[in-house]
Amino acid sequence: MFLSPKEKESRFRAVRRQMAEQGVDALIARGSSAVRGDGAAFRYLTDFPNINIPLVLIFFRATGEAPILLVESRFQAMRAEKTSWAGDIRLSNNFFQSLTEVLKEKKLDQAAIGIDGLHNFPYLWGQRIEEMFPGVTLTEFGPALKKLRAYRTSEEIKLVKKSAALVDRAFIEGIKSIKPGKTEWEVMARMDYLLKSQGVEKTFNIISQGPKVDAYVPSARRIKKKGMVFTEITANYGGFWTQLARAVSLGKPDSKLVKLHQGAVKAIKEALPYLKPGNKVAQPMSVMEQSVKDSGLGCMPVYGHIVGIDMVEDRPSPQNQSEIVPGMVFIVHPWPTLDGSSLLWGETYLITEKGNQRLNKVGDELRAL
Repeated sequence: MFLSPKEKESRFRAVRRQMAEQGVDALIARGSSAVRGDGAAFRYLTDFPNINIPLVLIFFRATGEAPILLVESRFQAMRAEKTSWAGDIRLSNNFFQSLTEVLKEKKLDQAAIGIDGLHNFPYLWGQRIEEMFPGVTLTEFGPALKKLRAYRTSEEIKLVKKSAALVDRAFIEGIKSIKPGKTEWEVMARMDYLLKSQGVEKTFNIISQGPKVDAYVPSARRIKKKGMVFTEITANYGGFWTQLARAVSLGKPDSKLVKLHQGAVKAIKEALPYLKPGNKVAQPMSVMEQSVKDSGLGCMPVYGHIVGIDMVEDRPSPQNQSEIVPGMVFIVHPWPTLDGSSLLWGETYLITEKGNQRLNKVGDELRAL
């Protein structure tokens, strides 16, 4: 576990306080990898670095009730006993049946049950629960948990900063493997090694060579002698994601790449004064978009993402009217285009009390290899 017992108790109190406000007696969270909404609440409530294995957590408003974690195998149970906050770990070969047994055991037949992501909750599970327990009410609790996750505590900030430092190192050392004749797989394997050998749990890395960013899974294609090579390095350390998007040039960069790079860097710099508490997310994103256009470039409608335990907690855009608050973590990456060429460029920022702090220390220069 990366977080302290103090952090655990702080999270539990916050969740139970929110449950009390909404009249929720128990909470069900499912999930696995905490990517795109899958498992972020689960990780928040367990600090369990579970990857791609479906599990079910039942969390109770009553302070005397330990959270119950349902697992499929003894291996999962052993891992959870060592690395999770769940106080009651139970083997199950039928999650639904085990869930209903817990509802009976804890006398929740007349309870309000909060669901993390009611729209993703198995339809038949919901239907059967309502048939078996006519007094039970299933209610959406995901937004409340998402709001709680938006704030970074001092312990969490240390993990976020460590994540960003490891991403920087993977870029600085990893681009040394970008050489003509190497496959994309080889380059990605090197970057993955640099990250995972330092304790990174999960990565989401992209590499592509050509005049435009091509966000696809790395392949056996070999690096050519000249041209732009785009890299996006995204890592989860201690449960928190950070990202660095950069391009390097094999040989002298062409004029299009230079203009795209200049436009992207300028757009971020002009947007940063607006990336601060009290503003709406739309404000810095609108400034960034307009800056790209003012540079005579096209602008793809991709501006970055708000990250945390989930790699995409929210999508920042000129239309997003959510308020920026201290503790949020933004990945800011404009995506300018020019005559068939494009470049996605950006890094990770922590929202502070008065503004923002850049977490990636890699500079803004366009590197030639």
